[in-house]
Amino acid sequence: MINKTPYKTLPFMALSLVLAVSQANAEFGIGANIELDTDVIDSKANDTTYEQGGRIEVNVTGKKELNGYFVEGKGSGLLKKDGSAATDDMWIKFGSDMWDVQAGRFEAINLFPLGKDTVVSHAGSDGGAEVYEANLVRGRAGDNGGQFALRVRPSDMISLELDTIWGDADSEGDNKETFSGVRPSITFSGDSFSISAGYEALKYEYSDEAADPKEVDKSGFGITGNINAGGASINLNAAMGSDDISNADVTTFGANVTYGAFGLGAVHSETDLDASDDDPTVTTVYIAYTLPLFDIDNASVTFAGSTSSADNVGDDDELNQFRTRFNYTF
Repeated sequence: MINKTPYKTLPFMALSLVLAVSQANAEFGIGANIELDTDVIDSKANDTTYEQGGRIEVNVTGKKELNGYFVEGKGSGLLKKDGSAATDDMWIKFGSDMWDVQAGRFEAINLFPLGKDTVVSHAGSDGGAEVYEANLVRGRAGDNGGQFALRVRPSDMISLELDTIWGDADSEGDNKETFSGVRPSITFSGDSFSISAGYEALKYEYSDEAADPKEVDKSGFGITGNINAGGASINLNAAMGSDDISNADVTTFGANVTYGAFGLGAVHSETDLDASDDDPTVTTVYIAYTLPLFDIDNASVTFAGSTSSADNVGDDDELNQFRTRFNYTF
């Protein structure tokens, strides 16, 4: 005999199910946003080009707290304009107010924040000019890579973070076979300022057609200070890195300010090559301003530009880019 549920009880059962799910997931959210960029790119080495790209980002988040501890998770999927799909963030984090552990795919503390960086394009990359932002071990490992981060907060003013990364293949290729890295950092925070400093070391096996795999070491450090004054957020950055393939030391400085919808920044980098007396340098200035679309919530358009010039890099010594970005969160 089949037990039939009375039709009138179905709404109450549905309501009970919704309440049960809400209680099981104390903080649960699903959201999405679209970002569409239209670019005009002009360089001395190439003709002016026009490009359009973008993605839809879908985020699922959840968090549960009990007896002073928490477990939190996030997953972000990207549907790109070129027809591909990718994973942005995918991690689990657990701990308390004093400490936590994070594992998966994520970005660790930013030791070289660029502020309102809608578009920042550097000239000179084809001629040996490099920009180092202390982010070799920051994260979002690809392919078979993995990440762990440990954070400890002994007081309201001090935070310690230890990031690790490893994998069998680098997501960018470049003949890298296996890699591993470590990145300790410390942050001091006050009412209207913060200072963060960290060191990173990355090792990977490198192979090419002319040589067997060999171990390559890259390392560097970065320091950044943030000041909030009069409604403006100001970042001052410095970083220095080196590796034993190019035998180059890269020193990069940056400064930027964000005030409401407006952002302005500059980056200067010098690449010290042992075998050259004419070391490449590059300086980039960028700007951005965001306007609402018809005063509709969560809809905006940003106009941004970046101009960059480099020395001792050959023909690749000028690069200008203008970007119009549409954003809508739904």
